[in-house]
Amino acid sequence: MKSKMADISIIVPVYKAEAYIERCAQSLFEQSLDNMEYIFVNDCTPDKSIDILQQVMAQYPHRMPQIKIINHTTNKGIATVRNTGLMYATGRYIGWVDGDDWVENAMFENLYAVAEKHNSDIVWSDYYLNDVDFEIRQSQYCEENTMAYVKSLLVGTVHGGLCFSIVKKEIYGKHHIRFPDGQNVMEDKLVMIKLVYFSKQINYVPEAYYHYIKNNANSITAKWHAVQSINEEAKTNLLAIFDFLNHTDWKPALQEYIKYAKLIFKKGLLNTLDIASFQLWKALFAEANNDVLSCPNMTLRQKILGWSISHEWWFVAKIWIRIKKK
Repeated sequence: MKSKMADISIIVPVYKAEAYIERCAQSLFEQSLDNMEYIFVNDCTPDKSIDILQQVMAQYPHRMPQIKIINHTTNKGIATVRNTGLMYATGRYIGWVDGDDWVENAMFENLYAVAEKHNSDIVWSDYYLNDVDFEIRQSQYCEENTMAYVKSLLVGTVHGGLCFSIVKKEIYGKHHIRFPDGQNVMEDKLVMIKLVYFSKQINYVPEAYYHYIKNNANSITAKWHAVQSINEEAKTNLLAIFDFLNHTDWKPALQEYIKYAKLIFKKGLLNTLDIASFQLWKALFAEANNDVLSCPNMTLRQKILGWSISHEWWFVAKIWIRIKKK
């Protein structure tokens, strides 16, 4: 690595990624940006991910001085992994790539060029959602305004994942921003909202570079709606988001969007076909239910079903279940 500070440090959590890590690492080592730092955090993975990673590293000898592998002795979860990566990162900007995803070769050169041009605190872009048999570009367009971006994060029109962006490292340090140890779902959205709040200049690149792999069964997000403990971790981080925003000068402007965020959080319950899930929807964040018809990023069906359930028109829910089960 050049003696000067790296332009970007890329932090890669590694856990049960042996089917994906080769492509991930290749896409990183083939980046067109030269002055990079790579930090792979091994969260005590039980498979051959690290062996495969080391084999790939050997194919890129010019990148070897830029690579760090940090090994946890016990599995600590993604939030702590991210904190470990930040401890070792020395680059001017921080980027994130999950071990089961991959990126286009020009991603970080292009994002960094925009950051340099505008002295950006955050630069973000579109991404691709990949499954076995499809690839869909996901627009992350939002006005280049910090409050507008936070509103979009709250209602989910912007994803909130850190992997589609680079962030100036000094924002993390100056404001003591770290991930909530042990809370491993929506930890990235909580941190991103804090980063955006403390930023002054943010910029959007209308290109897609990041390939988010949807079909990894080992991903924690694949288990979100099926495992109660994971749901509770997500809820804890959502409440932490509300607590943070309610202690800022943005509180008056964001109250409506906080209600929308509660509705977005639980809207998956409206996609089920059982009354128990609908009852849970009604009870969870019930104070937001009256806003369901005006909520962005919900389908008309979800709005009508949610409004009916909130008014205990259970016959509508039963008719819907009967229609869908035919």
